[in-house]
Amino acid sequence: MIFSRTIVSSTRDLPKPLCLALAGALVLAGGTAPLMAQDQDEDDGGFVVIGAASLPEFEGADDQQIVPFAVTRFNAFGIGVEVEGLQGRFNILGDDTIWRAGPAFSLSPPRDADDPRLFALGDRGEVDFAVEVGGYVGFETPFGGLKEGTLSGHIFARHDVLGAHNGWLVTPEIEYFFAVNRMFRVGATANLTWASNDYMDSYFGVTAEGAGASGLAEFNPGSGIKDVGAALYSIFSFSEQWGVFSRVAYNRLLGDAADSSIVTDIGDKNQLFYGAGIFYRF
Repeated sequence: MIFSRTIVSSTRDLPKPLCLALAGALVLAGGTAPLMAQDQDEDDGGFVVIGAASLPEFEGADDQQIVPFAVTRFNAFGIGVEVEGLQGRFNILGDDTIWRAGPAFSLSPPRDADDPRLFALGDRGEVDFAVEVGGYVGFETPFGGLKEGTLSGHIFARHDVLGAHNGWLVTPEIEYFFAVNRMFRVGATANLTWASNDYMDSYFGVTAEGAGASGLAEFNPGSGIKDVGAALYSIFSFSEQWGVFSRVAYNRLLGDAADSSIVTDIGDKNQLFYGAGIFYRF
């Protein structure tokens, strides 16, 4: 999917409930699709997940908010489609190989300046809606002696195409999941994210002018690893079509992201996400 400026002309005009829903989907849904599809013949159908999540109000925020989320996975014209909240990827290699590759996208809701110190930062406090487009490569293979155990790993690279932050993000991740029995499945995933200077400056930078207006310390971040994270999740099936999903995830901001006065004075470098939902196979 390629997005252009004609699609989102004024990103701050997006309804806030919609932005919150999108954000919840992004942070909570990761790992849902492969866990649910491990015993599914993808040529026969797909699934959808709908639920609710608790997550920080923005990256690095201290306060939590409750939002909805949704996930789907299916095959279309021989291409595997996974849309997990604000992230999507398209596997163009098919299922006859352990390798995965194709285009990918990620959306980032605008950061509202509810805190007066953020508002005083101007454009640095209110970051526009970002559309990040790129690709991914990875693998997925049976692994270990546990029943239906699967090990997978991917690297995503994406760039903002709407000019919200003009930066690059690179995210490697690794995941293992297995079926305890036919009704209960569990999984774990770990990841880290490298961010370019433009991204870091947009979300964590404080100019001299902004420091004077907000009272926050001036800060000029550079590129580097901005966070590491881990998640545990499970699915309990009570029929062939219906079940319940739960997920708990933790992210830790690192380096300049953690040292920014936006995080140290307003937010928290420790980021917690959790939620639950229902799924339906079709």
